[in-house]
Amino acid sequence: MKRTPALWLLASLCLPVLNAGETRIWTSRKGSTVEAELLKQDGVNATLLPKDGKQLVLKLDDLSLADRQFLVETGGADPKILVTGEVGEPEKQVRIDTSTIKKLKDQTLEFGSESEATFELTESEHFLIASAGDVRANAAAETAERVWHGMAFQHMNFRRDWEDKKMLIILAEKREAYTALGNWYKEFLRGKDAGDAAVRVGAMWEKAGATSINLDETIMKRFNLFDEAPVFNVTDASQYKKPMTPFLIHSLSKDLLGKQMGNVSSYGAEGYFAILTGHGFYKEISLGGKSETQLLAATGTDGEGFESKKGFEDGTSWARELKSMVRKGDIKPELEPMLKWTAEELKPEKIVMIYAFAYYMESTPARLNSFAAMVRRIESSNQVPAPVEIATLFGFDSVEAFNADWTKFIKEGPFK
Repeated sequence: MKRTPALWLLASLCLPVLNAGETRIWTSRKGSTVEAELLKQDGVNATLLPKDGKQLVLKLDDLSLADRQFLVETGGADPKILVTGEVGEPEKQVRIDTSTIKKLKDQTLEFGSESEATFELTESEHFLIASAGDVRANAAAETAERVWHGMAFQHMNFRRDWEDKKMLIILAEKREAYTALGNWYKEFLRGKDAGDAAVRVGAMWEKAGATSINLDETIMKRFNLFDEAPVFNVTDASQYKKPMTPFLIHSLSKDLLGKQMGNVSSYGAEGYFAILTGHGFYKEISLGGKSETQLLAATGTDGEGFESKKGFEDGTSWARELKSMVRKGDIKPELEPMLKWTAEELKPEKIVMIYAFAYYMESTPARLNSFAAMVRRIESSNQVPAPVEIATLFGFDSVEAFNADWTKFIKEGPFK
């Protein structure tokens, strides 16, 4: 049986109320931002005081979900404002000033002593793009900034936790550069007494379309970077010629959500893969129009075998085919077993079910608010909630009730 949406759950994760004169950055649905002090809110409007001293009155429905979460938790606003308005597509709606994306003409980034591992640099507000070969770093930077805005729009702590650092994104179309980077990273891992990890990197490096590396302290301090950087093995440069291509959206959406959720303990990791992977596919298809992403799963016991995993052949028909399978009973939307799935055991219908799970969680304002609460729970506890706790976060008194509503969404809802 479904209950009243569990809006009260956010209250258990409160942040301190702003002190008088304290400011924060507020974001509109269209992506414009203002640094201002909150003077008051009356359930319909929020009155802000920017640094220029001119009061600004904004409708609550026009503010980001993150701002509305903040108003509920620290400003005494009615929790109903969390489920109003539309989900929207903040990644597309934000206005990116592309003139702020600039190539650093006199700087390069080198990994180790190999001259091939030298990358040109392009900087945006929140990212540093290191590129080698025939790729458009500006397009990748714009994609990253749009995905960043989507996270900042929906998750209250995201902007605060990011602070003033940048994330390094590496694009290697030049074969020599990609190989040299892999050699550097293997040596880096061996220097950290992570020989097994170095072997795994060596086995999959040339096969992966995207992976990630850890950075050494020198590079991090030089550019004020986070310690982990996504790496793209660019074999088809056309995927990187313009902003918001499907594979880039998928990979960066997963990276930023994973950064926000943080690492999880070994006993609390069940479901982490499904949440991240589903979110990546959901953003890829909803924003990019189709899926171009395949997962790389290890096979065998020696760690040297790999198998590609993907959804149904036609990425535009995923929903239609899954609807048919669910109606026939060939596969059932069941939360508990799905959270246990790993990349190695995935079949096309399981990949599409994980996509349907993410689509369901982010499909309405109420569900999106519950999804944000779940992300914060993972962030604060370092573990994925148990299935019954996830059901409770989404307003249900049992996993069975969650499964029934999810099934109805796939069969009869706006799932597409």
